[in-house]
Amino acid sequence: MTDNPYRLPRAVVPHRYTLALEPDLAAATFVGHVVIDATVAEAADSVVLNADELTIEGAHIDGQPVEFTLDSATERLVLHHTVQSGPVAIELTFTGELNDKLRGWYRSTFTDADGTTQVIAASQMQATDCRRAFPCFDEPDFKAVFDVTLVVEPHLMAISNGAEVERHEQPNGKVAIRFAPTMPMSTYLIAFVVGPLEATEPVMVPRPDGGDPVPLRIIHVPGKGHLTEFGLHVGAFALDWYQRYYGIPYPTDKCDMIALPDFAAGAMENLGCITYRENLLLADPAASTQFELQNLADVITHELAHMWFGDLVTMKWWNGIWL
Repeated sequence: MTDNPYRLPRAVVPHRYTLALEPDLAAATFVGHVVIDATVAEAADSVVLNADELTIEGAHIDGQPVEFTLDSATERLVLHHTVQSGPVAIELTFTGELNDKLRGWYRSTFTDADGTTQVIAASQMQATDCRRAFPCFDEPDFKAVFDVTLVVEPHLMAISNGAEVERHEQPNGKVAIRFAPTMPMSTYLIAFVVGPLEATEPVMVPRPDGGDPVPLRIIHVPGKGHLTEFGLHVGAFALDWYQRYYGIPYPTDKCDMIALPDFAAGAMENLGCITYRENLLLADPAASTQFELQNLADVITHELAHMWFGDLVTMKWWNGIWL
């Protein structure tokens, strides 16, 4: 347990999230379902986790319905149920909004070639906004595996931290896309992007240990593919160099770099699903200054370095943010 009123109790420790989210881009809403497999380190009379700006539709612990309260001031979801030492399964259903705050799971827009406004569901979880996308233990030392499924309209692209491993048509005409489970990681590194997007052909970056090469892509809004070559070149060089420098292979199965029209940070090191402001990933070398290209290269290499420093090795609390 912890006596710090600003930290979650340590009686219950998550180790795997099985998460499904279904966004409605036109309505700027989403529905979700998560099963959190956890270990009870010591008996407790409640389970406390984080949630904010979500409507909790139902809560179960080990298959039994439980009462709950959500305190918006502390952003804590309390499940009123006694748990004993050992494994426990926490199941929650919920709804939320794709907000306009550029944090959590939010709404980004762009105007296409026909003058029509298009919507992207994009994410920014650092530091404490994963709780706006789904209920979770939203502190960096609560590392866990994330098994993510996104249910989307068939014409939309969906990207998350892992590579796509399967897709199934749903009775409502949508497609359920499941992604490879992540390595154990912090909640602030989870990412989901859904929208009418395009991807470059992957550049296959070799692994020094002889493992499968890393497919590197840039994801962008339609019509901007011609601005990706420089970023792909920098990214492929950096991925190869960092693996040799650290002596540690790239820690996941793919690397997508996503150029977003609306993004509050310069870029964000989500594992395998790095998000950027468009002007920090896309460039035409023939029309860009030396400074602009150097700045773009600096940001790309910075984010890729975080795949090891920050993602693979993570601070216990935000006073170690230098990592």
